[in-house]
Amino acid sequence: MRSIAPAVALCLFGAAAAAGLPLDIRYNGSPRPLPPDARFAPCPGSVAGETGVTLAEVFGPQVEAWRLEAGAEVLAADDVGERLSAMYLVRAAAGWDLVMDPAPDGSRRRLRGLSRLILYGEPCPERELEVWVGWEGVPALKAEIMAWAASAGVKARVVEVPSIKAKLMAVLRGGGRVPDVVMVQSDYLGDLAAIGALQELDGLRLPAAIGKGAASFELGGRRLAAPFYADAQLVFYSTDLVRVPPPEGWTLDDMERIARASGAEAPAAWNVYSAYWFLPFVAGYGLEPFRDGRADLKHPAWARALDWLKGATDRGFLVPMERDAMMAYFTSGRAAFILSGSYSIPEFKDIGLRFGVAPYPRVTGGAQLAPLLDFKGFAVTRTARSPVLARRLVQHLSNPATQARFCAPLWKLPADAEARALLPAGDPYVAAVRRRYEAGMPVPAYPIYGEFKNAMWKLLRLYLDGSMTRDEILAAAGTILGE
Repeated sequence: MRSIAPAVALCLFGAAAAAGLPLDIRYNGSPRPLPPDARFAPCPGSVAGETGVTLAEVFGPQVEAWRLEAGAEVLAADDVGERLSAMYLVRAAAGWDLVMDPAPDGSRRRLRGLSRLILYGEPCPERELEVWVGWEGVPALKAEIMAWAASAGVKARVVEVPSIKAKLMAVLRGGGRVPDVVMVQSDYLGDLAAIGALQELDGLRLPAAIGKGAASFELGGRRLAAPFYADAQLVFYSTDLVRVPPPEGWTLDDMERIARASGAEAPAAWNVYSAYWFLPFVAGYGLEPFRDGRADLKHPAWARALDWLKGATDRGFLVPMERDAMMAYFTSGRAAFILSGSYSIPEFKDIGLRFGVAPYPRVTGGAQLAPLLDFKGFAVTRTARSPVLARRLVQHLSNPATQARFCAPLWKLPADAEARALLPAGDPYVAAVRRRYEAGMPVPAYPIYGEFKNAMWKLLRLYLDGSMTRDEILAAAGTILGE
């Protein structure tokens, strides 16, 4: 039976709370000062000028917690420890408030004017963990994880790994030592699941507002990773060549007209050989591919999208290029338009490039091209040596304040809807990325997508150079996918 020791008071004073009541914080009967490096930041439920910090950071990682006393309110439940990363202690104008975790309808209660905050729980005994990270923003991500570890009083080893999937599979097959947490993307989730590399996270309490990101990391109804952010596909244009921003609701015909009028050597360029850039056109012509785990290659949207791409290349409007060539053309002023991801915004800003971003156009007389949302997330490995600590880190990286803090300076799209609401409102690039979410579709997590991507890389080349007809490549893709 759990015992609750007598509580000992500790008064905390802060600049924001000096005008109100001091706050008495205790943990299992002992004083618990705020971590000296606790990072207060804008958070859900706060207003302009207020900042907050999660209770998970205040009290440290818990195996479990069962009772929270916040002023006159008492929360007694077996899942209190799972909920701490979604509750925020806020420095309000008149003192200390507590923003509770979301209710089923997404609303948050706010307990105002706290004089005491007491938690009863079992602290996590694990003291170190290893994390593999990759993609853009690694220095900022390392700093975020190391700051969390310092606040938690644990040791974290954060390693940048260029190809996490390949290295993890090699280490597992060789019987080596695997990390506790790995950063993953959805399109190779099936490969990692097939070799039992990851723990299921179904029992882990994550924000309810992760929306489309949830589907990117679920296979067979089981969640294998927690979504962190997405890169959104955008149209980039050179403001030296395209002087007037593309109009709202523009079409592919508008794009071609504007591109030709620019006089650029390459009116438009993108890596059309990649399924990643091809699928938005299929969606624009009326099909969301892989929604049910199938490509449905007999749907007429495939033929219409292929016909448009072939015509656009034959007319000289679209110049197919792989990424490095496309970037060289765009940065040197030889391409008016390119299709790229929001991850290119920091790179272009760093080199002082004059550019703008626009949403994907509509198919003339049809639907909007649906940009792919390329989600990255965090998974706990099956043989993690510190599984509880790993899961608490994943929860920290899933909370809105953390996601907004990381994503805002990199123009990435937080997985959590509450985090998206915390992004700077006046930044035109942030606004453009946020608008892509509703129209976008997540990169499929189904293993069949990886097979399709590999097949289309070759088949699209053969189609665009005239070596195969449209019907021949669709038939070949169907044979490869068993459809």
